Amino acid sequence: MQLHTKSPLKGPGIYPIVQRGKQLKQLSFQVLQLGSSLKTWQTESGEEEIAVDFYSGPVRVEVRSPSGDLTVETQPRKSVKDAGEMLYVPASSSVKFTLLDGDARISLSGALGKSGVAPAFVKGGQVMTKQVGHGSFERTVHTYIADNIPARHLIVGETVNSPGSWSSCPPHKHDTHNPPSEVPMEEVYFFQPEPKEGFGFMRVYTAAGDKDPFDLSFAVEDGDTVIIPRGYHPVVAFPGYTLNYTWALAGEGRTYGAWSDDPKYSWIKSL
Repeated sequence: MQLHTKSPLKGPGIYPIVQRGKQLKQLSFQVLQLGSSLKTWQTESGEEEIAVDFYSGPVRVEVRSPSGDLTVETQPRKSVKDAGEMLYVPASSSVKFTLLDGDARISLSGALGKSGVAPAFVKGGQVMTKQVGHGSFERTVHTYIADNIPARHLIVGETVNSPGSWSSCPPHKHDTHNPPSEVPMEEVYFFQPEPKEGFGFMRVYTAAGDKDPFDLSFAVEDGDTVIIPRGYHPVVAFPGYTLNYTWALAGEGRTYGAWSDDPKYSWIKSL
């Protein structure tokens, strides 16, 4: 099972990584890099809603949709340790990106959308940020798109692991229909360490009794992507390096937090 994609990013260009209906049923994912040889890029969202995450910049984005138009200029992002900005693009929209200065890295997470939703821009001060866990598994979670936007499927944010710290911990999964505590949702993780030469590790493994079990582990570096069709999926950052990953969720339900911990490891909450 091919869950891990090493970074394809080699200068300015558009890099499709996950195709909805192929690697995953619910999600698509691609990365756009703007630079001296590609200063503008335009696309159509089609039947998908798209969450656009900005890691550097600045960039002007122009959205044209049946439910309204939106033009924004993103702020330069100095560090992936801090909350950034995110744009929600509804289905049946056109989007144009124009580089204003330097280089820009942008990700686009997509899922089946719906009509009647307006484009929305989530600024840094509007991001829902909280500290999760404690001790060696404390991390910062920035949630950009959840109940604040009436998307059809997407829930999107970023997690920031401090050096040596774990996240998605205790290991949790969201692959079983057991509402409200757990609903099936696929997920994509896109990794960016700081400094860039850093790395982390990720394990994706299925629950006991799974009819098609797997247990896989990966070293994740800058620009790597891991898809999570099902199973538990903890992450750890190498000492000395902060590890940021964008996460995008989509599934049958749309409830952030509807997951279950691995019962073998849930006891660590009492540490």
